[in-house]
Amino acid sequence: MKNSLTIGLGIWLLFAMIAIPFPYVYLPRFSYTHSDTLLLYEVVLSLLPIALLFVFLLKSFKIENHKQLKILYVVLSYILAFFLLKYGFDKLFQNQFYFPEPNILHTPLGNLSKDILFWSAMGTSFWYNIFMGLIEVIPALLLLHHRTRMFGAFVSFGVLLNVWAINMSFDISVKVLSSLLLLIAIYLLSFSWKKYVSFFTGESTQATKKETLLEKSPVLRRMLKGTVIAFFCIEVLLPFITKEKSENLTASYLILGETNEGTLLESCKRIHFHSKGWLILENGEQEFEDYKIIQLAKNSFRIKDSDSEMIISNDNVQLKKNGVIFKIKIREIDLEKFALSNDGFSWTVKH
Repeated sequence: MKNSLTIGLGIWLLFAMIAIPFPYVYLPRFSYTHSDTLLLYEVVLSLLPIALLFVFLLKSFKIENHKQLKILYVVLSYILAFFLLKYGFDKLFQNQFYFPEPNILHTPLGNLSKDILFWSAMGTSFWYNIFMGLIEVIPALLLLHHRTRMFGAFVSFGVLLNVWAINMSFDISVKVLSSLLLLIAIYLLSFSWKKYVSFFTGESTQATKKETLLEKSPVLRRMLKGTVIAFFCIEVLLPFITKEKSENLTASYLILGETNEGTLLESCKRIHFHSKGWLILENGEQEFEDYKIIQLAKNSFRIKDSDSEMIISNDNVQLKKNGVIFKIKIREIDLEKFALSNDGFSWTVKH
């Protein structure tokens, strides 16, 4: 009964990890995979009774419990390794945490949500992103080899416990995914809990020979392992190899002249350009309003779903609407002068 529950839990974790990321990649309509929506919770929880039912169906195949557990142990180790590699390399390439956008730099601290605040702070440090990426990549590599898998599971647990605490504490919307990854790490640890206890208590345990999958077919095992690792490399690294450099304008401008009533820039104090192709206007009350833009040329834009066009030059912005051109004097704000842009390091405190 105990083994059946352990197998059922492992199958549920396996089904849940398949149900979360892959439908979003191949079936974009399944938008629940992008955040912690109610539908995501319903999908994950509904897989639990299905997994338990699957356990009873497996009994008809007369597969020994220890072999089922071994398969789950290896498969879940590879799944955990994949996600650690994915998020680790995202940090190494500054793709997960990036320097705050111009509008974020001009938003008062008290108006930022906790998740945006955390994301922005993390994006200001290049070396901490490298460190965080490495401590996720290293246990992932350990999980890929059966001789180091136990240690990899132990390190992964520490890393993922910290990630889970951050997501919960800063209200970041990947709570389901981070919880499942942490549960997988705990599940893997349960296979070697006696060895962990003996290590920390100093008690000796009887050594047992590690059984590997397809032990009698080492060539097939190496081929399968090589194929899986090749797939991991493609999925994790290919987006960075093929990624095109964005040519979208990322800048902020301070309006110096008077704005015309009835135009897009009415009551506007600053103009911000988001790297994802958004025009964000800030008024005197530090309230923001965003517009999707289509870049026509280097500094020429058309406001989507609008008949307005905008041209930015060194000292003015031209707003064209219904054939009428409005020209307003502006000055570019040097974002490099913000304190957050300083990623330096000091051993001593300056007085």
